[in-house]
Amino acid sequence: MEMIKATRDELLRTRAELTIAQEGKQILEKKKEALLSQFLAMVRQYKGRREELLADLKVLKDFIALTRARDGSITLTSLALATSQDITLKITRDTIMGTKVFHAQHPHVQRDLLSRGYNPASTSSRIEACAKIAERLLDKMLDIAHLEHNIKTVGREMRSLNTKINALEENIIPALRAKKRYIEDVLEQSEREEIFRLKMIKRAQESKSEETTPTPLKA
Repeated sequence: MEMIKATRDELLRTRAELTIAQEGKQILEKKKEALLSQFLAMVRQYKGRREELLADLKVLKDFIALTRARDGSITLTSLALATSQDITLKITRDTIMGTKVFHAQHPHVQRDLLSRGYNPASTSSRIEACAKIAERLLDKMLDIAHLEHNIKTVGREMRSLNTKINALEENIIPALRAKKRYIEDVLEQSEREEIFRLKMIKRAQESKSEETTPTPLKA
């Protein structure tokens, strides 16, 4: 165990460290509350959009299975390659209580019947339905991609804050309080001993003074 210097300078230093630790804990708790508010808002937004996305995904899987069975996998794959498109994302960065997040904007992915790179007259309605649902699904995936990333980022930061707050609350602050009490007790005991020593010295001096005082002679 580290030896504690029971001095007034050490007591002042310990009190300052305790104040800093307590204020730091309050700041971290306020940051955590602000992050939690933003985190819950993002989760609510993400949850609603994700449910819509999963519903579209189920429909698309059913349509793809039907189209593969009726039109063949080769036809479906070749048309999927023919309808590929480049998508440019506009990324902007932001911070939430010092935590870096980003927002992504993208152009509308869904296209009309004549803009997909194949002749609609030579394809079935099933192919067109698959393309339409897939593009709608991609739109929704791009809409929530930044939300999912930001939720994970803020969640990691909140876990880190919890670790720091717990360390302050359970280890650092109690240790500083115990150290402060120990130094105060030692200094108080030393002060009592010093007062007692001074009283003893004073009594000894008074006794010596009485012994050396000459007795007046009787006339």
